[in-house]
Amino acid sequence: MKKTTLIIIGLVWILALLILIIALTDLYPHNIFSEYRLIIGIAFISITGLLKPIYKSVINKVT
Repeated sequence: MKKTTLIIIGLVWILALLILIIALTDLYPHNIFSEYRLIIGIAFISITGLLKPIYKSVINKVT
């Protein structure tokens, strides 16, 4: 259970990071994220902030 939770947390964070990279760079012309760069940046910071306590609680859980 502990490993699956950590894997899911990692995948969510990597997905958010990929969306942030696509939004902030112009690798793909006319991408759907280019208009919402500020919102995506704030969302990435929020997701990272929310995943940190979840990660700490999973690591400190004794089972």
